Amino acid sequence: MPTIHDLLIREDGYAQAMETTVGPFLDQRRTELWQERLPGKKIHLMRYRADGPKAAVVFSHGFTEAEEKYAELIYYFLNLGYTVYFPEHCGHGYSYRMTEDNSLVHIDSFDTYILDLLYVSRMAREAEPGLPLYLFAHSMGGGVGAAAAAREPKLYGKVLLHSPMIRPLTAGIPWGITKAIAAFTTAVGMGGRYIFGSKSYGGIEDFDTSCATSRPRFDWYQQKRADNPRLQTSAGSLNWLKGTAKLNRELMEEDWKKIEAPVLLLQAERENMVSKEEQVRFVEKLRQAGKAPVEFAVIQNAKHEIFNSTDDVLEPYLEKIFAFFGA
Repeated sequence: MPTIHDLLIREDGYAQAMETTVGPFLDQRRTELWQERLPGKKIHLMRYRADGPKAAVVFSHGFTEAEEKYAELIYYFLNLGYTVYFPEHCGHGYSYRMTEDNSLVHIDSFDTYILDLLYVSRMAREAEPGLPLYLFAHSMGGGVGAAAAAREPKLYGKVLLHSPMIRPLTAGIPWGITKAIAAFTTAVGMGGRYIFGSKSYGGIEDFDTSCATSRPRFDWYQQKRADNPRLQTSAGSLNWLKGTAKLNRELMEEDWKKIEAPVLLLQAERENMVSKEEQVRFVEKLRQAGKAPVEFAVIQNAKHEIFNSTDDVLEPYLEKIFAFFGA
């Protein structure tokens, strides 16, 4: 079995390696699937088969993201013996949407995200008999993944919460005021509008204010986004914002009591999208529940997208992930 050090795609020559090494490797193992939990609402799903897998891992991605953003990470999982199931959440990538605006992430309720994720996870478990099923859940998908693990405590053997959105940061506006704004605007029929201050896709983002610390990794996916309108989701609706408040309340009041799988929560030292304090509070609650081991680690010199860090940060971070899943 190769090591992370052997496999690591280095920043020097990154784009070329992604196109000549990672891309062909993934193409040989990828199957595109469409799943309908509800009639006419197709969840876009990619399945990647590892050779002689020891487990299957379901990914729950973050806000405005798509499967292609995780190509490098999927490459490592496959090489280390993990079959990957990667559904794209409603309103993201090629999955069904509730608005015609490609830039806007709009959702009726976060229950839709949770139920879709559980639906695909059950499908993965049935398709991979005899293999443990794990969850890798990032950012918005981390909050959704934690909620899913609470609703079906026996489904996942291990849960990795990666920069999870237990509560989003709200640009300096107090959380109570943010919740009140979201509740009022959706009550008066504005739920499908952009969150105030956000806007439609405007092209390549500014690296300095991004969630990444590796310029080559950042540039590679930004070009993919620029070339594909389905990857250009960039802002949430007011109804999406309201959903984050409900998710936060449920996670912190009840869901923490129900999670039975071992959890690893990874926090970015330079987190710039979600509340670090709320992550710590959630870990404390999970430990209070005492149903399974709970690990917490801060990844130094990383921003929100830890998987888009520089090589010196990425290698030990990946080793920590696979030590957790492989233990």
